[in-house]
Amino acid sequence: MKTRPQTSRPESELRSLFEFSHVVNSSLDLSFILDSLLLTLMGKLLTTKAVIILHADKKKFFVANGKGVPKTFLRQEVMLPSLRKKQTRIDAAYCGSLCSQGINYLFPIISQENILGYFGVAESTKRPIDKELSTFVDTLISISATAIEKSFSFVDVKKVNRSLDEKVHQLKTLFELAKEFGGILDQQKLLKLFSLTLMGQVGTSRYAICLKEGKSIYSKISGSYLETDKASIFELVSSPLLVSSIPLKKKYHTLRGHLAHEKIVAMVPLQMQNEVKGVLCLGERLRGGVYSESDLEFIFSLANLAFVSLENSRLFDDAIEKKKLESELLIAQEIQQGLLPRELPAIKGFDVAGVNISSKQVGGDYYDVIPTEEGKFMIVIGDVSGKGTPASLLMANVQATVHALVPFNLSLSLATARINDLIYRNTGSDKFITFFWGTIDPLTRTFRYVNAGHNPPIVLRSDGSVERLSEGGLILGVIKTIIPYEEGSVVLEKGDSIIFYTDGVSEAMDINGADYTEERLEEFVRLQRDGSAAHTLAVIKNEIERYTLGAPQSDDITMVVLKAR
Repeated sequence: MKTRPQTSRPESELRSLFEFSHVVNSSLDLSFILDSLLLTLMGKLLTTKAVIILHADKKKFFVANGKGVPKTFLRQEVMLPSLRKKQTRIDAAYCGSLCSQGINYLFPIISQENILGYFGVAESTKRPIDKELSTFVDTLISISATAIEKSFSFVDVKKVNRSLDEKVHQLKTLFELAKEFGGILDQQKLLKLFSLTLMGQVGTSRYAICLKEGKSIYSKISGSYLETDKASIFELVSSPLLVSSIPLKKKYHTLRGHLAHEKIVAMVPLQMQNEVKGVLCLGERLRGGVYSESDLEFIFSLANLAFVSLENSRLFDDAIEKKKLESELLIAQEIQQGLLPRELPAIKGFDVAGVNISSKQVGGDYYDVIPTEEGKFMIVIGDVSGKGTPASLLMANVQATVHALVPFNLSLSLATARINDLIYRNTGSDKFITFFWGTIDPLTRTFRYVNAGHNPPIVLRSDGSVERLSEGGLILGVIKTIIPYEEGSVVLEKGDSIIFYTDGVSEAMDINGADYTEERLEEFVRLQRDGSAAHTLAVIKNEIERYTLGAPQSDDITMVVLKAR
């Protein structure tokens, strides 16, 4: 009877190595590879205690797998003072934590001259590690090293793929949100969408937006505006920043303390045209953990999309408000123009002409020519402090008061005092009126007047001499009348004129900011003795326009010219 020839030991080991190689290289699961290596080596070495240590960072390693050691020892970090590329018997002086578990022999796991880790084993008394056994173990480990490295690469690829999937998802989200944000002009709806996205995509439910100018436009931290040292924030945040990364400098101590109190852990800049206009302050994440670099990049893109939309929303609201204001100003302008005389009454023996040019849509200048029951004519000119709607409203009040007082035939002094007291009672201390009025009697050619702090009108005589009408008292609305207003009078002969004007004429500025001045006006009108009142008014207006050419109109311009024929 023939017997089957026995397989030699080397042949048996080769077959074992081949089978082991086939097993460990058939899988990319690191746990399966490590279990296979661990159990095979422990069976070969006849030991009940072994670990596999893998590389973590530089000289740091961790226990990736093990048998015969406490579960608490697994995943622990192991510090190896020096890397060893050959199997080595170790002692407590080299690595006390391994020796404390009975591990006294290390086999390096090397692939392409890179140390991936170590196989640590407690040497068995039943089978000492001799040269032949050591060679076999090295061979098994070498076979496993390739599989371990492939598993590492596979894990890295999976991480990259997950990262790419996350980036694709974030890009899709940003694309959809860009469409959503672009179609919303209501600020509260924009903020609600932004809040829900932060909470759903990143896990943030607490945040505040801090702007360079003014307060935060919105806050979900402590239910109030975030008040902090904004100068320090804008000095720091030019890119996404974790609060833990703020430099430990004394000047940032208060800022760090405040942010810690509000549980703010990260800050993201809000930019417009490459300039930081605001900072998004983020609270802790709902699911814990720190914000990753990928999180902050996504939040940066999301926040700036929302910020641009919020800015567009603000500009849209401003445009609507401006349109509304322009409409209201147009109505106010129509009302104001209705308060000024459309046609001046004819005065026997005199020419009269007037003009009002507002520096804004509505202004604070006023002029009027009002016939009285006694056959006289009241000529009025005034200038309310300030410009725009408030000045025009006060001017309308003065116009109504003047028209109400004229029929009572009061003396100019008493009527002026009543106007002053009325303005004083009903306006603030920052509002006042320079005011001039007087009556011309066509029969006697006498002009009686009161000047309440107004630019003194110029009396231009036919011979070229001039006078100023300055009798009166204080401007209207500053204090209650204590001293009566004084009346002045002047008789106009044929060819004499009176030029009434507001400070918009004498203070008209050229492109260098220099005033026209009353002296220049006086010299100019000396040359305008001929012609009608309308002609004199027109040439003065043209002179002012020539002087101010290229400069914006700085104040309302109002003039009245009365000329005796």
